[in-house]
Amino acid sequence: MDRISLKLESKRLLSGHFPFFVLLFLPVIILQFGYSLASSMMDPQSPTFMRDYTQLLEGEFNPNTENLMMLLIILTGLTLIISLLTVGMRFASIDLIRNQAKFEAPVTKSFTILNDGTYFISTIIMGIITTVLTLLWSMLFIVPGIIKSFSYVQAINIYRDALDEGKPIGYFEAITKSRQMMAGHKMDYFVLALSFIGWYILEGLSFGILSFWVEPYAQLAFANFYVKLADHAEPDDLMNIFDNKS
Repeated sequence: MDRISLKLESKRLLSGHFPFFVLLFLPVIILQFGYSLASSMMDPQSPTFMRDYTQLLEGEFNPNTENLMMLLIILTGLTLIISLLTVGMRFASIDLIRNQAKFEAPVTKSFTILNDGTYFISTIIMGIITTVLTLLWSMLFIVPGIIKSFSYVQAINIYRDALDEGKPIGYFEAITKSRQMMAGHKMDYFVLALSFIGWYILEGLSFGILSFWVEPYAQLAFANFYVKLADHAEPDDLMNIFDNKS
């Protein structure tokens, strides 16, 4: 996997349609800002937080623990919504890279995950399954858990592609195909993710302003990674699910 070429292609696509991608990723960027704001309202290192958190775990309810519980619920809800919308935007990015979608109606595409009930439900179920599997591996050792998380990373994309091809597959079959697809490419994916650390640091230093470039850039790169693997795989590797769409 040529990481440099992959990122250059993603950067060219982003540069050529920047206003479109700003609107496409705007909902997630706004929600991430809200998450950061909510997170700043609590300090896990402070004695007060630890006291309230301990009381909450023990079932003691007072104004402080109730406020903490509400804040934790908000953060959990934001995390779930951000994750779901990001998956939908990854789907949209894959379609754009494959020239299967037009650069129009970015706001509608922002909610791709909500526009199809099957996408929505399957993303939640797949997320639960892969999280449980990763946790089970992590109970053995941390490193195997991290490695397995990279093995499962393409499962939802494979599942969604199979649906769109009219050849639906099971959740565990999609996970198996993801493991097969990522065999020999987990380090490539890890290095790709690692290459954005500098961008994420600059994003934080810019108080989130760079998010309008960094978020689409990163998601396009990860989508492009999947497209390169899926669309150029040998037919037997994925049991003819993909038809060389590139």
